[in-house]
Amino acid sequence: MTLHALITRRQRALFQAWVSNPLVQVQVESPDVLGRLVFLDDPEDGLAAERAGRKSLRNVAIIRKSGNPDETASVWVRAGDASYRKAWLGFVEQVYGIKATSSDLAGYDVDHLLNKARSPAKYGFIRIEAINDAVNQAWGALFERAASHPAFSANQTRFRRTMSWIIAAKLMNQPPPRGPEDWNGIARLTRFFAQNGLADDDPQQGLTDMLEFAYRFR
Repeated sequence: MTLHALITRRQRALFQAWVSNPLVQVQVESPDVLGRLVFLDDPEDGLAAERAGRKSLRNVAIIRKSGNPDETASVWVRAGDASYRKAWLGFVEQVYGIKATSSDLAGYDVDHLLNKARSPAKYGFIRIEAINDAVNQAWGALFERAASHPAFSANQTRFRRTMSWIIAAKLMNQPPPRGPEDWNGIARLTRFFAQNGLADDDPQQGLTDMLEFAYRFR
């Protein structure tokens, strides 16, 4: 299995988990709560996070249980830690037995699913995954920059965060609209979500609300 094939599988598995349950976590306050919050259908209060290689649990944590690791294993980093690319590569080797290097990630960014600037004091633990680099950077330059404004109180106080329309779109290689008034861009994303099992969740309204809220301070 190639690294790129693994990335695609993990992206699809996480997206499908979110379609099934919108409370998929992307940020928590510490590794101690991962077992309880990550496995929504079967919470594991006593499941301890693993160290990633020799890295301290103060900075990087792996949580996993038996089953398909695309669905049951993930790696989380403290928002203020700068070595998250190495952490993700170490996770892939530790969990899948695939030894890869940064050059194998050509065309991808390893990034926080929630912008680290939205973590209080950059102290929360955020899930990281490999994302198409062009799509990731486009969302970063538009929505994520706006959503990270310090005027949003949640960015100063809220540690627990769940997946959103925006995170799901980025994960599934869907480029962003140009803003809350880009009706064609929003319609494109609405069609994507509707075709992937979310027609009844009103993706158009969800996307529009998130964009309008984030762009209040632009």
